[in-house]
Amino acid sequence: MYKLNNQLLIFIIVLILGAFLRLWALQQYPVHLSHDEVSQAYDAISIAQTGKDIYGNFFPTIFPSVGDYKSPFYIYATTLVYLLIGNHEWMIRVVGVVFGILIIPAVFWFAFKLTKEPKIALFAAFFTAISPSEIYFSRKSFESSAGIFFVLIAFACFLTYLEEKKRSRWLYSGAVFSAFGMYTYFSHAIIIPLMLAAFILILRKRFSGGVKKYFPVLSLWILLLIPLIMIILINPGSRYRSQAVFITQDSALENQLNLITDKGQQLLKFLHLKIIGDFSFNRYLEQFGPVYLFGNGLGLTRQGMIDIGPLLFFQLPLLLLAFYFLIKKIEFEYAYKLFIVWIALGVLPSGLTFESYSPHRMVIVFTLLNILTGIGAYWLWQKINNLKIYKIAIILIFAIVLAFNEVYFFHIYFVNTPYEKSEYIQYPFKQVAQFAWSQYDNFDSIVIDPLFGGDAPFVATAAQYYLAYFGNYPPSKFQKQYRLGSKERETIFDKFSIRKINWIEDQYLKNTLFIGSWLSLPIQSIDENKILKTFYYYNGKPAFYAVKL
Repeated sequence: MYKLNNQLLIFIIVLILGAFLRLWALQQYPVHLSHDEVSQAYDAISIAQTGKDIYGNFFPTIFPSVGDYKSPFYIYATTLVYLLIGNHEWMIRVVGVVFGILIIPAVFWFAFKLTKEPKIALFAAFFTAISPSEIYFSRKSFESSAGIFFVLIAFACFLTYLEEKKRSRWLYSGAVFSAFGMYTYFSHAIIIPLMLAAFILILRKRFSGGVKKYFPVLSLWILLLIPLIMIILINPGSRYRSQAVFITQDSALENQLNLITDKGQQLLKFLHLKIIGDFSFNRYLEQFGPVYLFGNGLGLTRQGMIDIGPLLFFQLPLLLLAFYFLIKKIEFEYAYKLFIVWIALGVLPSGLTFESYSPHRMVIVFTLLNILTGIGAYWLWQKINNLKIYKIAIILIFAIVLAFNEVYFFHIYFVNTPYEKSEYIQYPFKQVAQFAWSQYDNFDSIVIDPLFGGDAPFVATAAQYYLAYFGNYPPSKFQKQYRLGSKERETIFDKFSIRKINWIEDQYLKNTLFIGSWLSLPIQSIDENKILKTFYYYNGKPAFYAVKL
């Protein structure tokens, strides 16, 4: 009982630590709502107030949003948060944080059921609590955290079922949770069935009773997934999103394909497939690069290796120890095979997309690696425990190194990232929107060009969401007024025209407020008296100018 109480106390401390690292200053960091966050927030408000998204779609199964077709789970979950607590900027992060915290006990339960060792479960929960990827994605409006929680709970239920008594309620619970997980994130709709198939194949000897015994639970699982299957097959948005992010959209791959000259139809098809296959295989392997995983994978700075990876560098030796430990111990044969196959499957969404690296698509892999880190830490702890003389000194050294790793991550996250990445989080579109509304009564028309950037030009696709959200614009009114304009990339609602500024023509307009960057406005040739305000990036560099005519 004394040992159990100690373990429970340690787990509670780990859970509190994880909650603190995810909740502290949540309303301030990240320092600005990204375009994903503001679009999800306003769509959630729109659903709560009208039952429709901003385009007038009644309870949509996929949200067009800013052309990236978001899965519905996070927006509907945020709708509940809005109904409970009202409108706050940080409300869009609540769902991510809640599931980010819940992942910690889910990891503990899953790791304990898999290994039957509570200390491994404690170590796994601890590294999940402090892992950079877990904290970073929990503090954003990111759907994957919910999916990972459901996956871990599902497989913990399945493992509980496979214990001696084989109570069917655990089997049915696992089926329900695994189905829920598939609704949370597009890639999970593919990855979870593959993980489930691997689980059944690897542990097939522990399943008994034949196919007929499991037919009812399989029928329930399929029944729960029918709506998801219909969404994927019928809704064109799901197909568009899949095509838009697939690896064939990569410009480097496209250039390689363009080099092929016509040498006969069959040969041409073979060469295309070979190039795509080679490129995809190399991209897939790149996701396992140690520099990416432990050095700069999160991309929080612009300084190359002066960055942070999804995992702490401290975890690298522990992961190596974990694989050695699992291979060596016969009783962990199933666990070893599961981790190998699941990690290989979990990397697929990131390895087959047009982006060289997309850590947000393989968060489930980072969670599995955190569990493996716990196994490595457990093995190391056993060895250190036998060193009576140097035990305290070794533990102290490890604690200092780990603390340094963690402090370095938080310095990067809270200090470096806002300054170095302010352009990439649409900073300062909130200030632009608020100023535009403050000038609403002074002008007949307000033109905003969302083209911005210092190093390279970007067009922010969510300018209308920023204006609507920070202007507290009624969604019912927005749905009626929002429309496409006749000018280049123009969208219109109320007095606002979001489009490209063509200064040669636009300079002759009257009683109009223009807000644009140096890429849109010849700011040096404009009378200073006409410049009402300058908006700055977080790092202090000019971002936009408000010019009156």
